[in-house]
Order: sequence, then C-alpha cells, then structure tokens
Amino acid sequence: MDVEHEINQLKRRVSDLEGAVNVLAGELRNVRPDLERLRETTNERFDGVDQGVTRMVNRLDTLNTQVWSLRDDLVDLVGNAVMRALRPDDN
Repeated sequence: MDVEHEINQLKRRVSDLEGAVNVLAGELRNVRPDLERLRETTNERFDGVDQGVTRMVNRLDTLNTQVWSLRDDLVDLVGNAVMRALRPDDN
C-alpha cells in the first residue's frame, strides 16, 4: 500500500468536496435574494387580504346591527300597518 498515493487521493477527494460545497454556497447566495423578494411579495398580498377581510367583517357587523334594529322595529311597523288597514276610511 502506497501511503503517498493514499494521501494524494484523500487530498483530491477533499478538494472535490470543497469545490462542491463552494458551488452550493454560491447557489444559495443567488437564491437568497429571490427568497427575500418572495417573502416581501407574500407579506404584501397577505396584508391586502387582511385588509379585505377586515372591511368584510366591518360590513357584516353593520348589516348585523341593521338586521337586529329591524327586528326590534318590526313589531311596531307591522302593528301600525295592521291598524291603518283596519281603520275605517275617513271619507
């Protein structure tokens, strides 16, 4: 077994691994800005969706308030309409 040959092979393999790691590190550096842009775009879109949902909730709250108000007033409205319908004409 030639020790020098083995050492040279190990050095070559380590060098190959270092080269592969450097290539991967370079690719990751290239991907990072894209990921940052994706994060910013995603945050903007979620903020827009959040604002839309907030507007919808506010409108539903308003509608709910109006429906309950109508419910409270409905008895008087129907009663007045029935009284007018049953009242003899003043003609």
